[in-house]
Amino acid sequence: MTPAELEAAAARAFASEYGGRARIAARAPGRVELLGNHTDYNGGLVMAAAIDRHTAVVGRVWTEREGRVYAANFEGSARFPLAAIERGPVGTWPNYAKGVVWALQEALGVELTAGFEATIAGEVPLGAGLSSSASLQAAFAFFLLQAGVVPGGTVEQYVGEGSDAALMDLAMVLRRSENAFVGVSSGLLDQFSSLFGRADHALFLDCQSLEFARVPLGAPGPAIVVCDSKTSRKLADGMYNRRFAECNAVVDHFKARKGEDAVRLLRDVSLDELEDAWNDLDPTCRKRARHVLTENRRVEEGVAALRAGDLKRFGALISASHASSRDDFENSSAALDALIEVAEGAPGFLGGKLSGAGWAGCTVNLVEADEAEEFAEAVRHGYFRRQGVAPAVHVCRAADGASGRMLNG
Repeated sequence: MTPAELEAAAARAFASEYGGRARIAARAPGRVELLGNHTDYNGGLVMAAAIDRHTAVVGRVWTEREGRVYAANFEGSARFPLAAIERGPVGTWPNYAKGVVWALQEALGVELTAGFEATIAGEVPLGAGLSSSASLQAAFAFFLLQAGVVPGGTVEQYVGEGSDAALMDLAMVLRRSENAFVGVSSGLLDQFSSLFGRADHALFLDCQSLEFARVPLGAPGPAIVVCDSKTSRKLADGMYNRRFAECNAVVDHFKARKGEDAVRLLRDVSLDELEDAWNDLDPTCRKRARHVLTENRRVEEGVAALRAGDLKRFGALISASHASSRDDFENSSAALDALIEVAEGAPGFLGGKLSGAGWAGCTVNLVEADEAEEFAEAVRHGYFRRQGVAPAVHVCRAADGASGRMLNG
């Protein structure tokens, strides 16, 4: 489905739910992590790409001082006053829409200038680690900006030359929405990627300094093929917290040696320092730290490879990332390893790794664009033969970030 088709579907749902015509449209992409697995909360380096799977929000300004939102995918609606926004049950979609309004108003110190009616429609696969929630947040924020109800805010501030500082501020607001209102602990990568995306470009982010860059993948760039193992991601929550604690145990060791001012995050420890202290560290925790620190190095090398136009080198780094996740961080699984092993023998394969938290869910693969469909078919058949399950395979491209516009008619 093209973005225009998705917006049209949302507009039809709007007319059915509210009557009349939507006047405003906005959309924002999902994202994939290319390099930098579990580096974000360690203050490390990450590479990602926005992908051409979107969430669309359409609607109009409303005279009442409240928001009315309908989610076409869930056939559910929510209604809330702007002056007293309350969080709903944990894990429900209205919290993401409410949270954007709440965080914008908190950041500005004033309410939106008017209410709104809106419909959300999405094509970012849910539960696949492609950041459907950040896509919804970014699209909803751009809808409000395009509607002119954000005091002092317009879409023009966030697009074109000189807009990156404002975009980063908005990414921080949306992260606060997810952390403080929705109640999900997350880094900045998801919101950053959905806002900063550029067609045929990867995104680099230093999670400590917030330095970033858009790095060309080529013109045209390779396909980014996401393969869903169809395994449950429920295990990831508890294991994620355990890995967080294991990384922090290494940080605590170096704090005791170097002082708290010298070491705040694992990023502040060098690979040489880790190797020198290897025998003094817990055998499990030191492997976790080695993964994070070598992953930071792979990100640096990945940026250099893309700037040199060396896609094969970049793909090799992606595959090396998976090996490190599998062996040192131990956040892979039999299903994810099977997907990668099948992909390695498929046409056009340049590199592949697990995506997101790991333990279940998806892999992301860099594939020669002209062989992407053959690659997808080979993975479908190969994975089914090995696992007895048909994977969902999404052939994507690196895409532009969030946008908003007025609808004609």
